[in-house]
Amino acid sequence: MVRIFFIISVVFVTASIASGTEFTQRFNAKEGFRLKLPDKWVQIPGEILNEHSRKLQQASPDKEMPAYDYGFQLSGAGHWLARPYILVYLNQTGRIPEGKIRKLTREKGGSHPIEEKISGIPNTKVEDILYDPNDHTLWMTFLADAERIRGLVATKLTQKGCIQIVCYSSDQDFPEYRGLFENIVKNIYLSKDLKYKSRITDSIPIISQVDFREFFSHVFTSALLIGAIWLLLNRIKKRS
Repeated sequence: MVRIFFIISVVFVTASIASGTEFTQRFNAKEGFRLKLPDKWVQIPGEILNEHSRKLQQASPDKEMPAYDYGFQLSGAGHWLARPYILVYLNQTGRIPEGKIRKLTREKGGSHPIEEKISGIPNTKVEDILYDPNDHTLWMTFLADAERIRGLVATKLTQKGCIQIVCYSSDQDFPEYRGLFENIVKNIYLSKDLKYKSRITDSIPIISQVDFREFFSHVFTSALLIGAIWLLLNRIKKRS
């Protein structure tokens, strides 16, 4: 039960979060979803996101890096991509059966943290994995020890694929921003066409096959965990 509550709680640890706790802004994406954002947060320009994606691609030329659709950060930082910030990636390659995600969560959610030296970043850990069936969202927390970056990755299923939200903060500030990150994800509004609908066939192995290497690679790449999901899925494959 302790693990379940690691992400379900929406109570802020600190009453006066520096980023502002009032969700006064609405961002309507042309793809059919809407974000509620706190006061004092601003949108990261598209050219900054494109440059960030280009650098990720240069760092791992043998892998397909995500091109982020949107990004937001606390205003007044003095430069773009200053923590805390969030990146949003929209995947519209096809509906993902949630039965496969449930299986992954059962196999890895209760085990020890994954710890690898990935792309020269030592001691990178995926700390928690949890699937919320009510919200159709896969939650993960991560820690990049060398960079002292801790964050939250939320993958919200849609009828066309998923929306992945990667939230970054410094390690020491994560307890302060965690509740805010969770609320941003929990308050995403999906249009009728995007809203995920469960199917009884989602748990049938033959029908619910999907290429999870491509699906999850975007999550871990953006979270400074390049290649981690490849290792994770191959371990699962060897045991099955």
